Amino acid sequence: MNLMTKATATAFAIGVCMPIFVACSSAAEPAEATAHDPHFQDKALWPADVEKTAYFKESWPKAPLMIWARTERTGAAVEPKDPANWLVAGKPATEPPNANTDVYFPEGSFLRVRDKAPLGKVRHLTVGRGVRIPKSVAIRPTGNVWIKERGTVAEVGAFSGEKDVFLRNDNKDFTKEEAALANKILFNKAPNASVEIIGVVKAHDELSVLCGTLIVGPDAELVPGNRSVQTIFPETRLILMSGAKFYKRGNQTWANDLVVAGELLAGTPDRPLTKDCTIALSWKRKGRGTDQPHAAGRPDDYGLLVRPDGKMRVNSADPGKARLVIKWNGLKSDESGTLEDVNKLSADERAQMPRKVCLVLQGDVSLDGVMFDNVLKSGIQMPDPTVRRKWTMAFGARNQGEPDDLFGVLQAPLNPKLQYDAADVPKPYSQQTDEEKSKSEDYYK
Repeated sequence: MNLMTKATATAFAIGVCMPIFVACSSAAEPAEATAHDPHFQDKALWPADVEKTAYFKESWPKAPLMIWARTERTGAAVEPKDPANWLVAGKPATEPPNANTDVYFPEGSFLRVRDKAPLGKVRHLTVGRGVRIPKSVAIRPTGNVWIKERGTVAEVGAFSGEKDVFLRNDNKDFTKEEAALANKILFNKAPNASVEIIGVVKAHDELSVLCGTLIVGPDAELVPGNRSVQTIFPETRLILMSGAKFYKRGNQTWANDLVVAGELLAGTPDRPLTKDCTIALSWKRKGRGTDQPHAAGRPDDYGLLVRPDGKMRVNSADPGKARLVIKWNGLKSDESGTLEDVNKLSADERAQMPRKVCLVLQGDVSLDGVMFDNVLKSGIQMPDPTVRRKWTMAFGARNQGEPDDLFGVLQAPLNPKLQYDAADVPKPYSQQTDEEKSKSEDYYK
Protein backbone atom coordinates (compact mmCIF):
# COMPACT_ATOMS: atom_id res chain seq x y z
CA MET A 1 0.00 0.00 0.00
CA ASN A 2 1.38 3.43 -0.85
CA LEU A 3 0.71 6.66 1.03
CA MET A 4 -2.06 7.66 -1.37
CA THR A 5 -3.90 4.36 -0.94
CA LYS A 6 -3.63 4.70 2.84
CA ALA A 7 -5.21 8.14 2.62
CA THR A 8 -8.13 6.78 0.59
CA ALA A 9 -8.70 3.89 2.98
CA THR A 10 -8.71 6.23 5.97
CA ALA A 11 -11.28 8.52 4.39
CA PHE A 12 -13.68 5.65 3.65
CA ALA A 13 -13.11 3.99 7.01
CA ILE A 14 -14.18 7.03 9.03
CA GLY A 15 -17.13 7.69 6.75
CA VAL A 16 -16.33 11.34 6.16
CA CYS A 17 -16.51 13.20 2.88
CA MET A 18 -12.99 14.59 2.62
CA PRO A 19 -10.30 15.14 0.03
CA ILE A 20 -8.56 11.92 -0.82
CA PHE A 21 -5.09 13.17 0.24
CA VAL A 22 -5.87 14.79 3.58
CA ALA A 23 -4.05 11.97 5.37
CA CYS A 24 -0.90 13.01 3.49
CA SER A 25 -1.17 16.72 4.24
CA SER A 26 1.91 16.52 6.47
CA ALA A 27 3.86 15.27 3.47
CA ALA A 28 2.97 18.43 1.55
CA GLU A 29 4.99 20.57 3.97
CA PRO A 30 7.55 18.38 5.74
CA ALA A 31 8.13 19.51 9.29
CA GLU A 32 11.75 18.42 9.31
CA ALA A 33 14.56 20.27 7.59
CA THR A 34 15.42 19.04 4.12
CA ALA A 35 17.69 19.96 1.24
CA HIS A 36 14.62 21.70 -0.20
CA ASP A 37 14.04 23.72 3.00
CA PRO A 38 17.24 23.52 5.12
CA HIS A 39 15.96 25.49 8.14
CA PHE A 40 19.14 27.56 8.29
CA GLN A 41 17.50 29.56 11.09
CA ASP A 42 17.80 26.49 13.34
CA LYS A 43 21.27 27.08 14.78
CA ALA A 44 21.41 23.59 16.29
CA LEU A 45 21.41 22.04 12.81
CA TRP A 46 24.21 24.01 11.20
CA PRO A 47 27.81 25.10 11.76
CA ALA A 48 28.22 28.35 13.69
CA ASP A 49 29.54 30.16 10.62
CA VAL A 50 26.75 28.98 8.31
CA GLU A 51 25.85 32.52 7.26
CA LYS A 52 29.36 32.95 5.83
CA THR A 53 29.09 29.88 3.62
CA ALA A 54 28.56 30.01 -0.11
CA TYR A 55 25.68 27.52 0.04
CA PHE A 56 23.83 29.76 2.53
CA LYS A 57 24.20 32.76 0.22
CA GLU A 58 23.16 30.84 -2.90
CA SER A 59 19.76 31.66 -4.43
CA TRP A 60 17.45 29.11 -6.00
CA PRO A 61 14.30 29.60 -8.06
CA LYS A 62 11.16 28.13 -6.55
CA ALA A 63 10.71 24.47 -7.46
CA PRO A 64 8.17 21.76 -6.57
CA LEU A 65 9.05 19.23 -3.90
CA MET A 66 8.25 15.68 -5.02
CA ILE A 67 7.79 13.21 -2.17
CA TRP A 68 8.11 9.45 -2.59
CA ALA A 69 4.83 7.80 -1.63
CA ARG A 70 5.66 4.09 -1.47
CA THR A 71 6.23 2.27 1.81
CA GLU A 72 5.22 -1.34 1.10
CA ARG A 73 8.01 -3.93 1.15
CA THR A 74 6.33 -6.72 -0.83
CA GLY A 75 4.72 -6.99 -4.22
CA ALA A 76 5.78 -6.03 -7.72
CA ALA A 77 8.70 -3.71 -8.40
CA VAL A 78 7.84 -0.08 -8.94
CA GLU A 79 9.21 2.46 -11.42
CA PRO A 80 10.86 5.57 -9.91
CA LYS A 81 9.85 7.63 -12.94
CA ASP A 82 6.18 6.71 -12.63
CA PRO A 83 4.32 9.83 -11.37
CA ALA A 84 1.93 7.52 -9.51
CA ASN A 85 4.69 6.89 -6.97
CA TRP A 86 5.07 10.56 -6.06
CA LEU A 87 3.19 13.32 -4.27
CA VAL A 88 3.43 17.06 -4.92
CA ALA A 89 1.81 19.39 -2.37
CA GLY A 90 -0.10 16.42 -0.97
CA LYS A 91 -1.61 15.47 -4.33
CA PRO A 92 -0.65 12.85 -6.94
CA ALA A 93 2.17 13.96 -9.21
CA THR A 94 1.33 14.42 -12.87
CA GLU A 95 4.87 14.08 -14.18
CA PRO A 96 8.08 12.38 -13.00
CA PRO A 97 10.92 14.16 -11.22
CA ASN A 98 13.31 16.08 -13.45
CA ALA A 99 16.24 18.49 -13.26
CA ASN A 100 13.94 21.28 -12.07
CA THR A 101 12.33 19.42 -9.18
CA ASP A 102 13.49 18.59 -5.65
CA VAL A 103 12.95 15.05 -4.37
CA TYR A 104 12.42 13.77 -0.84
CA PHE A 105 12.35 10.18 0.38
CA PRO A 106 10.84 10.55 3.89
CA GLU A 107 11.46 8.16 6.75
CA GLY A 108 9.54 4.95 6.08
CA SER A 109 9.99 5.13 2.31
CA PHE A 110 10.85 1.88 0.57
CA LEU A 111 12.16 1.45 -2.97
CA ARG A 112 11.55 -1.97 -4.47
CA VAL A 113 12.82 -1.52 -7.99
CA ARG A 114 14.12 -3.41 -10.99
CA ASP A 115 17.83 -3.93 -11.68
CA LYS A 116 17.86 -0.85 -13.90
CA ALA A 117 15.46 1.90 -12.87
CA PRO A 118 17.36 5.20 -13.19
CA LEU A 119 15.69 8.30 -11.85
CA GLY A 120 18.30 10.55 -13.47
CA LYS A 121 18.90 14.24 -12.90
CA VAL A 122 17.06 16.06 -10.10
CA ARG A 123 17.83 19.27 -8.20
CA HIS A 124 17.88 18.98 -4.37
CA LEU A 125 17.87 15.48 -2.84
CA THR A 126 16.87 14.45 0.70
CA VAL A 127 17.09 10.87 1.94
CA GLY A 128 15.20 10.34 5.20
CA ARG A 129 16.27 8.38 8.27
CA GLY A 130 16.74 4.71 7.56
CA VAL A 131 15.86 5.00 3.85
CA ARG A 132 18.05 3.02 1.45
CA ILE A 133 18.30 4.10 -2.19
CA PRO A 134 19.51 1.20 -4.39
CA LYS A 135 22.28 1.72 -6.91
CA SER A 136 19.92 0.97 -9.79
CA VAL A 137 17.92 4.15 -9.07
CA ALA A 138 20.94 6.21 -10.23
CA ILE A 139 19.99 9.63 -8.87
CA ARG A 140 21.97 12.59 -10.25
CA PRO A 141 21.43 15.62 -7.98
CA THR A 142 22.69 19.02 -9.16
CA GLY A 143 21.70 20.91 -6.01
CA ASN A 144 21.93 20.34 -2.26
CA VAL A 145 22.10 16.78 -0.91
CA TRP A 146 21.09 15.75 2.61
CA ILE A 147 21.30 12.13 3.80
CA LYS A 148 19.82 11.62 7.25
CA GLU A 149 20.99 9.15 9.92
CA ARG A 150 20.90 5.52 8.78
CA GLY A 151 19.89 6.65 5.30
CA THR A 152 22.07 5.67 2.39
CA VAL A 153 22.44 6.19 -1.35
CA ALA A 154 24.28 3.31 -2.99
CA GLU A 155 25.80 5.36 -5.83
CA VAL A 156 25.69 9.14 -6.02
CA GLY A 157 29.17 10.06 -7.19
CA ALA A 158 29.04 12.82 -9.82
CA PHE A 159 28.72 16.44 -8.71
CA SER A 160 28.57 19.19 -11.33
CA GLY A 161 26.74 22.44 -12.03
CA GLU A 162 27.16 26.18 -11.51
CA LYS A 163 25.61 26.66 -8.05
CA ASP A 164 27.17 26.61 -4.58
CA VAL A 165 25.73 23.60 -2.74
CA PHE A 166 26.07 21.54 0.40
CA LEU A 167 26.63 17.79 0.52
CA ARG A 168 25.49 16.61 3.93
CA ASN A 169 25.72 13.09 5.31
CA ASP A 170 24.60 12.65 8.92
CA ASN A 171 26.16 9.16 9.13
CA LYS A 172 29.35 10.14 10.93
CA ASP A 173 31.04 6.75 11.50
CA PHE A 174 33.31 6.36 8.48
CA THR A 175 33.66 2.60 9.09
CA LYS A 176 29.96 2.10 8.35
CA GLU A 177 28.52 1.55 4.88
CA GLU A 178 26.16 4.52 5.24
CA ALA A 179 29.12 6.92 5.18
CA ALA A 180 29.97 5.91 1.61
CA LEU A 181 28.28 7.67 -1.29
CA ALA A 182 29.84 5.79 -4.21
CA ASN A 183 32.73 3.65 -5.39
CA LYS A 184 34.17 6.66 -7.24
CA ILE A 185 33.34 10.31 -6.54
CA LEU A 186 34.18 13.12 -8.95
CA PHE A 187 33.60 16.80 -8.22
CA ASN A 188 33.42 18.71 -11.51
CA LYS A 189 31.79 22.03 -10.71
CA ALA A 190 32.01 25.30 -12.62
CA PRO A 191 35.25 27.17 -11.76
CA ASN A 192 33.47 29.61 -9.41
CA ALA A 193 31.10 27.04 -7.88
CA SER A 194 31.60 24.95 -4.76
CA VAL A 195 30.46 21.89 -2.84
CA GLU A 196 30.76 22.06 0.96
CA ILE A 197 30.75 18.81 2.90
CA ILE A 198 28.86 18.57 6.18
CA GLY A 199 29.29 15.38 8.20
CA VAL A 200 31.24 12.54 6.58
CA VAL A 201 31.67 11.74 2.88
CA LYS A 202 33.46 8.50 1.99
CA ALA A 203 34.35 6.89 -1.34
CA HIS A 204 35.20 3.21 -1.61
CA ASP A 205 37.85 4.02 -4.20
CA GLU A 206 38.76 7.20 -6.08
CA LEU A 207 37.78 10.74 -5.15
CA SER A 208 39.06 13.69 -7.16
CA VAL A 209 38.34 17.37 -7.76
CA LEU A 210 38.43 18.05 -11.50
CA CYS A 211 37.04 21.61 -11.51
CA GLY A 212 35.61 24.08 -8.99
CA THR A 213 35.99 24.11 -5.19
CA LEU A 214 35.51 21.31 -2.68
CA ILE A 215 35.19 22.52 0.93
CA VAL A 216 35.43 20.17 3.89
CA GLY A 217 33.26 22.13 6.30
CA PRO A 218 33.74 22.66 10.05
CA ASP A 219 34.33 19.32 11.81
CA ALA A 220 33.49 17.46 8.59
CA GLU A 221 35.50 14.53 7.21
CA LEU A 222 36.50 13.61 3.66
CA VAL A 223 37.46 9.93 3.42
CA PRO A 224 38.59 8.57 0.03
CA GLY A 225 39.36 4.90 -0.55
CA ASN A 226 42.85 3.54 0.03
CA ARG A 227 43.48 2.03 -3.39
CA SER A 228 43.96 5.11 -5.59
CA VAL A 229 45.54 8.55 -5.86
CA GLN A 230 43.41 11.55 -4.94
CA THR A 231 44.03 14.42 -7.36
CA ILE A 232 43.33 18.12 -7.02
CA PHE A 233 43.46 19.20 -10.65
CA PRO A 234 44.37 22.67 -11.97
CA GLU A 235 41.54 25.22 -11.67
CA THR A 236 40.43 23.57 -8.43
CA ARG A 237 40.62 24.14 -4.71
CA LEU A 238 40.42 21.78 -1.76
CA ILE A 239 39.69 23.78 1.40
CA LEU A 240 39.68 22.40 4.95
CA MET A 241 37.77 24.45 7.51
CA SER A 242 38.12 24.45 11.31
CA GLY A 243 38.10 20.92 12.69
CA ALA A 244 37.93 19.35 9.22
CA LYS A 245 39.81 16.12 8.43
CA PHE A 246 41.14 14.45 5.29
CA TYR A 247 42.28 10.82 5.52
CA LYS A 248 41.89 7.57 3.61
CA ARG A 249 39.70 4.79 4.96
CA GLY A 250 42.85 2.74 5.60
CA ASN A 251 46.59 3.23 5.31
CA GLN A 252 47.72 3.04 1.66
CA THR A 253 51.33 1.86 1.59
CA TRP A 254 51.82 2.49 -2.14
CA ALA A 255 51.39 5.41 -4.58
CA ASN A 256 50.66 8.97 -3.47
CA ASP A 257 47.74 9.77 -1.18
CA LEU A 258 47.05 13.31 -2.40
CA VAL A 259 48.50 15.15 -5.41
CA VAL A 260 47.86 18.91 -5.61
CA ALA A 261 48.06 20.73 -8.94
CA GLY A 262 45.46 23.30 -7.90
CA GLU A 263 45.14 24.88 -4.45
CA LEU A 264 45.21 23.27 -1.02
CA LEU A 265 43.91 25.71 1.58
CA ALA A 266 43.29 25.51 5.33
CA GLY A 267 40.70 28.16 6.12
CA THR A 268 40.02 31.21 3.98
CA PRO A 269 40.48 34.95 4.62
CA ASP A 270 36.78 35.36 5.45
CA ARG A 271 36.53 32.01 7.29
CA PRO A 272 39.93 31.62 9.00
CA LEU A 273 40.72 28.59 11.14
CA THR A 274 39.63 28.86 14.75
CA LYS A 275 40.89 25.37 15.65
CA ASP A 276 43.12 22.73 14.09
CA CYS A 277 42.21 20.96 10.88
CA THR A 278 44.00 17.78 9.82
CA ILE A 279 45.47 16.02 6.80
CA ALA A 280 46.24 12.49 7.98
CA LEU A 281 48.51 10.68 5.52
CA SER A 282 49.62 7.11 4.89
CA TRP A 283 53.10 5.79 5.61
CA LYS A 284 54.76 4.29 2.52
CA ARG A 285 56.68 1.06 1.96
CA LYS A 286 58.83 2.66 -0.75
CA GLY A 287 59.22 -0.68 -2.54
CA ARG A 288 60.17 -2.65 0.56
CA GLY A 289 58.90 -5.30 2.89
CA THR A 290 56.46 -7.38 0.84
CA ASP A 291 56.49 -9.88 -2.01
CA GLN A 292 53.49 -8.15 -3.56
CA PRO A 293 54.91 -5.51 -5.96
CA HIS A 294 51.70 -3.48 -6.09
CA ALA A 295 51.51 -3.14 -2.31
CA ALA A 296 55.23 -2.42 -2.04
CA GLY A 297 54.98 0.72 -4.13
CA ARG A 298 57.97 2.74 -5.33
CA PRO A 299 60.66 4.94 -3.79
CA ASP A 300 58.94 8.09 -5.08
CA ASP A 301 55.64 7.44 -3.27
CA TYR A 302 54.56 10.18 -0.86
CA GLY A 303 51.61 10.97 1.35
CA LEU A 304 51.21 14.52 0.05
CA LEU A 305 52.75 15.84 -3.16
CA VAL A 306 52.28 19.47 -4.17
CA ARG A 307 53.34 19.75 -7.81
CA PRO A 308 55.31 22.72 -9.21
CA ASP A 309 51.99 24.19 -10.40
CA GLY A 310 50.30 23.68 -7.02
CA LYS A 311 49.63 26.06 -4.14
CA MET A 312 49.30 25.57 -0.37
CA ARG A 313 48.24 28.14 2.26
CA VAL A 314 46.91 28.38 5.83
CA ASN A 315 44.54 31.16 6.88
CA SER A 316 44.31 31.15 10.67
CA ALA A 317 42.76 33.46 13.24
CA ASP A 318 45.46 32.29 15.70
CA PRO A 319 48.38 30.32 14.17
CA GLY A 320 49.44 29.21 17.65
CA LYS A 321 46.17 27.38 18.30
CA ALA A 322 44.45 26.91 14.93
CA ARG A 323 46.75 25.08 12.54
CA LEU A 324 46.87 22.70 9.63
CA VAL A 325 48.13 19.47 11.23
CA ILE A 326 49.88 17.02 8.90
CA LYS A 327 50.50 13.58 10.44
CA TRP A 328 50.07 9.80 10.05
CA ASN A 329 46.50 8.52 9.91
CA GLY A 330 47.13 5.77 12.49
CA LEU A 331 45.16 3.18 10.49
CA LYS A 332 45.87 -0.40 9.42
CA SER A 333 46.70 -1.06 5.78
CA ASP A 334 43.33 -2.60 4.99
CA GLU A 335 39.83 -1.34 4.31
CA SER A 336 38.40 -1.86 7.79
CA GLY A 337 39.17 1.61 9.13
CA THR A 338 40.69 0.13 12.30
CA LEU A 339 43.56 1.68 14.21
CA GLU A 340 46.94 0.00 14.09
CA ASP A 341 48.52 -0.96 17.41
CA VAL A 342 52.15 -0.07 16.75
CA ASN A 343 53.17 -1.81 19.98
CA LYS A 344 52.22 -5.14 18.41
CA LEU A 345 54.65 -4.70 15.52
CA SER A 346 58.00 -6.42 15.70
CA ALA A 347 61.01 -4.28 16.51
CA ASP A 348 62.42 -5.11 13.06
CA GLU A 349 59.27 -3.92 11.29
CA ARG A 350 59.15 -0.75 13.33
CA ALA A 351 62.77 -0.05 12.44
CA GLN A 352 62.49 -0.86 8.71
CA MET A 353 59.10 0.68 8.10
CA PRO A 354 58.27 3.16 10.84
CA ARG A 355 54.76 4.53 10.80
CA LYS A 356 55.96 7.96 9.71
CA VAL A 357 54.91 10.04 6.72
CA CYS A 358 56.77 11.84 3.95
CA LEU A 359 55.75 14.62 1.59
CA VAL A 360 56.98 16.79 -1.29
CA LEU A 361 56.27 20.51 -1.26
CA GLN A 362 56.91 22.39 -4.51
CA GLY A 363 55.17 25.30 -6.17
CA ASP A 364 53.69 28.25 -4.29
CA VAL A 365 53.83 26.90 -0.75
CA SER A 366 53.67 28.66 2.62
CA LEU A 367 54.04 26.66 5.83
CA ASP A 368 52.99 29.45 8.18
CA GLY A 369 50.50 27.86 10.58
CA VAL A 370 51.40 24.22 9.80
CA MET A 371 52.14 21.58 12.44
CA PHE A 372 54.04 18.42 11.48
CA ASP A 373 53.90 15.16 13.42
CA ASN A 374 54.83 11.51 12.66
CA VAL A 375 57.24 12.73 9.95
CA LEU A 376 60.27 10.75 8.75
CA LYS A 377 63.78 12.11 8.91
CA SER A 378 64.22 14.10 5.66
CA GLY A 379 60.53 13.37 5.11
CA ILE A 380 59.65 16.90 4.01
CA GLN A 381 61.27 17.25 0.59
CA MET A 382 61.55 20.77 -0.85
CA PRO A 383 63.61 22.36 -3.65
CA ASP A 384 65.06 24.78 -1.10
CA PRO A 385 64.42 23.70 2.51
CA THR A 386 66.10 26.83 3.88
CA VAL A 387 62.98 28.87 3.05
CA ARG A 388 61.33 27.21 6.04
CA ARG A 389 63.10 29.67 8.34
CA LYS A 390 60.79 32.49 7.27
CA TRP A 391 57.69 30.61 8.45
CA THR A 392 56.24 29.92 11.89
CA MET A 393 55.60 26.18 12.23
CA ALA A 394 54.99 23.70 15.03
CA PHE A 395 56.29 20.16 15.50
CA GLY A 396 54.75 17.27 17.41
CA ALA A 397 56.48 14.81 19.73
CA ARG A 398 56.42 11.80 17.36
CA ASN A 399 58.64 13.02 14.54
CA GLN A 400 61.76 11.05 13.62
CA GLY A 401 64.17 13.75 14.70
CA GLU A 402 64.46 17.41 15.51
CA PRO A 403 62.75 19.97 13.23
CA ASP A 404 65.87 20.57 11.11
CA ASP A 405 66.22 16.80 10.59
CA LEU A 406 62.80 16.55 8.98
CA PHE A 407 63.62 18.65 5.90
CA GLY A 408 65.56 17.43 2.87
CA VAL A 409 66.55 18.76 -0.53
CA LEU A 410 64.40 17.51 -3.42
CA GLN A 411 66.99 16.41 -5.96
CA ALA A 412 64.77 16.76 -9.04
CA PRO A 413 61.27 18.14 -9.66
CA LEU A 414 58.44 15.68 -9.17
CA ASN A 415 55.56 16.34 -11.53
CA PRO A 416 53.44 13.17 -11.60
CA LYS A 417 50.88 12.79 -14.31
CA LEU A 418 47.44 13.86 -13.20
CA GLN A 419 45.34 10.75 -13.25
CA TYR A 420 41.89 9.44 -12.85
CA ASP A 421 41.38 5.74 -13.35
CA ALA A 422 38.71 5.81 -16.05
CA ALA A 423 39.82 6.65 -19.57
CA ASP A 424 36.53 8.41 -20.32
CA VAL A 425 36.68 10.84 -17.41
CA PRO A 426 34.78 14.03 -18.35
CA LYS A 427 36.59 17.18 -19.33
CA PRO A 428 36.84 19.84 -16.62
CA TYR A 429 33.52 21.67 -16.43
CA SER A 430 35.16 24.88 -17.62
CA GLN A 431 36.16 23.19 -20.89
CA GLN A 432 32.85 21.48 -21.65
CA THR A 433 30.36 22.45 -24.33
CA ASP A 434 26.72 22.86 -23.32
CA GLU A 435 26.01 19.40 -24.73
CA GLU A 436 28.83 17.85 -22.71
CA LYS A 437 27.59 19.57 -19.55
CA SER A 438 24.14 18.10 -20.07
CA LYS A 439 25.65 14.61 -20.33
CA SER A 440 28.20 14.90 -17.51
CA GLU A 441 25.92 13.28 -14.98
CA ASP A 442 25.93 10.11 -17.12
CA TYR A 443 29.60 9.46 -16.37
CA TYR A 444 28.72 7.13 -13.48
CA LYS A 445 26.56 4.23 -14.49
